Amino acid sequence: SAGFIACLGPFTAAYREQAIQLWIERCRSAGIPCSAAFKLVTVLVEPVTIRSWLLDGLPNDSLSIDNAIIISKARRWPLMIDPQGQANKWVKTMENKHQLQVFKLSGGGDAIRQLENAVQFGFPVLIENVGEELDPMLEPLLLKAVFKQGGVNCIRLGDATLEYSSNFRLYITTTLRSPHYLPDVSVKVTLLNFGITREGLEDQLLGIVIAQERPELEEEKARLVLAGAENARQLKEIEDKIIAVLSTSEGNILENETAINVISSSKALSNEIAHKQQVAERTEKKIDEARAGYKLVAQVVSVLFFVISELAAFEPMYQYSLAWFVSLFKGTIAKADKARELAKRIDSLVSHFEYSLYAQVCRSLFEKDKLLFAFLMTVHLKAHIHKNLDWSHLRFLLTGGISSSEPPHNPSNWLPDKLWGELVRLSNDVPDFEGLEADFREHQDAFKVVYDAADPVAAPLHNPWSTKLDPFQRLLLLRVLRPDKLTDAMHGFVKATMGTKFVEPPPLDLDRCFKDSSATTPLIFVLSPGSDPMSMLLKYADNLKVQVCI
Repeated sequence: SAGFIACLGPFTAAYREQAIQLWIERCRSAGIPCSAAFKLVTVLVEPVTIRSWLLDGLPNDSLSIDNAIIISKARRWPLMIDPQGQANKWVKTMENKHQLQVFKLSGGGDAIRQLENAVQFGFPVLIENVGEELDPMLEPLLLKAVFKQGGVNCIRLGDATLEYSSNFRLYITTTLRSPHYLPDVSVKVTLLNFGITREGLEDQLLGIVIAQERPELEEEKARLVLAGAENARQLKEIEDKIIAVLSTSEGNILENETAINVISSSKALSNEIAHKQQVAERTEKKIDEARAGYKLVAQVVSVLFFVISELAAFEPMYQYSLAWFVSLFKGTIAKADKARELAKRIDSLVSHFEYSLYAQVCRSLFEKDKLLFAFLMTVHLKAHIHKNLDWSHLRFLLTGGISSSEPPHNPSNWLPDKLWGELVRLSNDVPDFEGLEADFREHQDAFKVVYDAADPVAAPLHNPWSTKLDPFQRLLLLRVLRPDKLTDAMHGFVKATMGTKFVEPPPLDLDRCFKDSSATTPLIFVLSPGSDPMSMLLKYADNLKVQVCI
């Protein structure tokens, strides 16, 4: 537990798990007794505490819960890497009842006065959006450089000496996705990675869908947590009673009627609690089995969040918040077609969310990027959900392969040398294309048919490639023969895999856009030369009978 708290805070859930397994193996090899599996949640926190954190908005996944445990147990103040703002929201809710003070270091004199008041009166403080360097003014607080003066605890903050309240707490967050903190910062704070992962988001979404679809299960799980905490409290009382009786008993304990009665009643209560725990374990197993039925929905939605996160690499404007995404998902749960059979309901949820996300995101994309978005959705679903896409195939499709040596002589007089080099790399480096180079040398005429075709996407391939390659793999072959038609081929691939509606972006629906907006979520029109939505807006406002202020 100490090693976990001291070392693993900045890392992802997967890396933490690898480190824990390595530590367990090292302990065993050194002959040190240890459990076969270690979880921080079973050692340092009560279930009731976790439940209160979740009610305050802590994301319901193992990474976030471990982070919350570290915050509650570490000696140093936490600095949370929080690109999606989840930790920020949790801290604000959890500490709101204690008069939380929230500010940014760029706030100047007001921020300093707020901080000084919080230190003196014991208010918790949340400092938001820090960079890779922290203000030197915070150093006494980070080091907890408290000293006694006149019999009270004091601390120097800038030029002022302030009384230091033991109730003071400090939280720091940054929205940087991958900050690099120098060692002199890292040793003063507890670095925690709250960045969302696919597995972590999946856990959160599963909790959301179960709470909406099967609220009775969530209620039952909450009841089990409270019952488990009460059972643990009663067991502790039993242990304390027995210890007290044994320590105060004199002579032969078998002759002490009071001691025998206490031990007998304790045994009966202990047996009753053990029976309750067995019932609770069976109930929890049933709940987990029911949750597993909705796992596919959470997996699909989680994958698609990381698809839209990638769009910022193409255009910085394409950024979407997790809060908006979760809101869209909740809307899907409410609007998707109901069904008695679980399998049909899951299909309904998945298909409704996929298209709802496509339609919502497409209206914020430039026309040239809409097909790319649909293609990314298709590829990620095939890779992560259907498990039938090889990442090496996608890498070749994007890059054409990389080679440090010159390809052999081009045997044809019609295929450009650049494409011939890619064909050789496809044959040598990519699985499922072994022997392509030799087959090209032997059957140049068959490949030339595809090269010369007006519609190479539909042109037939000769054996074994006609039966060996799936639709995605055909894109790779088309890249090395007719790259000019690759966009058309991607269009056909998305249409065949996802359906026609994913290659036909919906037209702008101003009424739908207006309903999706709010007083704090405005509509922003990005205009290109010659476009002017003003007349459309005025007409829509007139239909709603509202006045437009320009």
